Amino acid sequence: MLDPDISAPDAMRLLSTPAVDIDRPGPRGWTRRTFLQAIGAGVFGGSTIGAIADQFFGGSIPTAWAGTPIGANDGIVIVITLYGGMDGLNVLVPYADGNYYGKRANIAIPANQVLAIDSAVGFAPQLTYLKALYDAGQVAAIQGIGYPNPDLSHFTSMGIWMNGALNGGFGGSGWVGRWLDGQPAATADLAAASLDSSVPLHMQGFTRRAAGIPPNGGTFGIDTGASDIRMYNGLRALSNSGAGRGGLHDTFNSTMRRQLDLATEVGPAFKAALPGGGELTRKLTIAARLLNANIGLRVLDISRSGFDNHENENGALPGILGDLNAGLQAFYATINPAFLNRVTIMTVSEFGRTQVSNASSGTDHGTASTSFVIGSNVRGGLYGQMPSLTNVDRNGRMIASVDFRSMYASVLDGWLGGGGSSIINGGFENLNLFAAPAGAPSTSTTPIVLGPSVASGFVSLSPVRLFDTRDGTGGRTGPLDAGETWTFAQAGQFGIPADATAVAWNLTAVDATLSTYITVWPGGTARPSSSNLNPVPGLATPNLVIGQLGGAGSVSMFNNAGRVHLVADLVGYFSASSSLKLQALTPARLMDTRDGTGGVPATAIGAGQTVSLKVTGTGGVPANAKAVVLNVIATGPTDPSYLTVWPADQDRPLASSLNMVTGQTVPNMVVSRLSADGRLSVFNNAGASHVVIDVLGSFADNGPARFVAVPPSRVLDTRSGTGAPVARVDQNPLVLKLAGTGGVPASNENTPMRAEKLSGNTSKRMPGAGHTEGSASSAALAGSSAIHSLHACSMKCR
Repeated sequence: MLDPDISAPDAMRLLSTPAVDIDRPGPRGWTRRTFLQAIGAGVFGGSTIGAIADQFFGGSIPTAWAGTPIGANDGIVIVITLYGGMDGLNVLVPYADGNYYGKRANIAIPANQVLAIDSAVGFAPQLTYLKALYDAGQVAAIQGIGYPNPDLSHFTSMGIWMNGALNGGFGGSGWVGRWLDGQPAATADLAAASLDSSVPLHMQGFTRRAAGIPPNGGTFGIDTGASDIRMYNGLRALSNSGAGRGGLHDTFNSTMRRQLDLATEVGPAFKAALPGGGELTRKLTIAARLLNANIGLRVLDISRSGFDNHENENGALPGILGDLNAGLQAFYATINPAFLNRVTIMTVSEFGRTQVSNASSGTDHGTASTSFVIGSNVRGGLYGQMPSLTNVDRNGRMIASVDFRSMYASVLDGWLGGGGSSIINGGFENLNLFAAPAGAPSTSTTPIVLGPSVASGFVSLSPVRLFDTRDGTGGRTGPLDAGETWTFAQAGQFGIPADATAVAWNLTAVDATLSTYITVWPGGTARPSSSNLNPVPGLATPNLVIGQLGGAGSVSMFNNAGRVHLVADLVGYFSASSSLKLQALTPARLMDTRDGTGGVPATAIGAGQTVSLKVTGTGGVPANAKAVVLNVIATGPTDPSYLTVWPADQDRPLASSLNMVTGQTVPNMVVSRLSADGRLSVFNNAGASHVVIDVLGSFADNGPARFVAVPPSRVLDTRSGTGAPVARVDQNPLVLKLAGTGGVPASNENTPMRAEKLSGNTSKRMPGAGHTEGSASSAALAGSSAIHSLHACSMKCR
């Protein structure tokens, strides 16, 4: 007999079937299940199915694995099941109802913390991104969802929600499974999948069931620890011969060899690391990658437990809601924009919680709750009614106003092609959840917010010109106009891999017609209130830009006023697969042509002249450094000119590191690759100029810090009082605390920054990596310092 008090995890296990991979091995030992798992793990770097076929399978992927790419008007549904019974009242909060605070005094969310959507209800404070989606008209919040004669057992109520049929019909099957039963044979095999090692009941039909994809990756044979390698070598040796023990033994041996060969072959391709964070953040990122591969998936099942909060609800629920919020944000940041108008996300939970909190600061099993339907073509707003906290049923529980099967059927008919009444075994109320069908143009823009990137290493390059709007290099001829945004895609080309998280450019503004500013930020996201360059007429203005990549591996650039040409030289990129890490150094002078520091002649560098500088072994730069972070200053130039910095063992590239005019002192942050013997070259184009170089950091395989890119965020503006009092910086150091601001972790202990005005010029002196003159970035360094953009403004400056 089933225990009526069965726990939510035990109920989940009883209502799920193990996802056994029964497929025959295909090309190079892959099966359908490992193929899907690898896509989610980032093995193929976000590639489309055609690219995957060419690179990994010799041009052929079994039809049953790859499925049929979905049509332009095929809807996709992601079902997020929140196991344990979600407390709808502390998710969509009736903050204007005094009964809420009277009945939940020990767990109620204060009204001033609620993210209000109208004068009566609002979201829990952790759901900031869900609120942004709601404000964009892309969230249907279904209040009071449940079913008649509710059951408060996890097992029974889960079974009712998973089955999804009226009047107890279609026992032993689930609503998505029955939809899958009705799909054409040519597309059904990969039409549905569950990100779990088992397939829950709602994903099982009478004749078909969804694929199960374990979300944690971990293909056997890829671990590189010494004990793992010994085990793999032993297994390989055991499987090298048939040993005369029969066909079954031989099959086992060949399978083992295939698995180990597979791990060796694709291990280096696990490039796209998953972001940090909670379970939903990881799973929704994997879901987006699977959809981006366009292998025919129409329904994806994702789950998260932890909602059965009988005690200390406010100690558990906020963290889970934060994970849900971050997961949604990660999904929309990862999904290919081409799928935005074809994806709908829906949340379900087996029941709600009691309207009255208990003495343990928790809630008990209840009835009516809240579900969300999310998507760019969803008709956003409130649906149903917030349950009354006083007009309750005979058991003292809240009364549902919307049958959850109406939500199912409305999604089936409005998004998945129909059949709702047949699948749920009866008529239903059409909730009219969609403003436009799948694939139709959206009436609103989905807000995309990038979180911190995965921790990444640096890949240094000899400078290469990406674009020059003066001559059409990079695909654009002509300056940026006032108020214009230009988006430039680069991941997957120019030697930048698809899994790159950020790029390092030297960006130069040329021929500005008015004083203006240039903002650089991740493509496909909202433009921040920051600037990377502040050009003025008559000057070429350079700055190093370390830019997080957005949708399609792109960055966007905005010009505020007048017209201006832009020139970008790529000096490197950041990738999770790179082992090159940063060592922050106390700033040290490597070269000064005014006094011969660095072993160079104590004279200005003449027109067309090159100076070679030994870098490794000086200023704290280790002998094995592959690249360095520098502050390069041109001072006292006799003519307008530019400097180029590059590795000494390579030909001088068509690139510039900084630009100057007669008599000007110009600093710029430079990231430069080093030659095999640890040297770099400095070239001056015209006239004569002194050059000063300070080292701020180095990149080596044994460096301590990896890079985490974050979207641009203003942390200091002495004009407005942001980060410091309203005052010009004088000779007294201004100390700026970066930890805990602008996306820099609060636990970072090495991020104070000092800025001073020196000798009447606009140089800044700052300890720590990236704390340099004129440096620009949209990034924070995990475990080290922050990189940021610092500007001195006396004219038009953003």
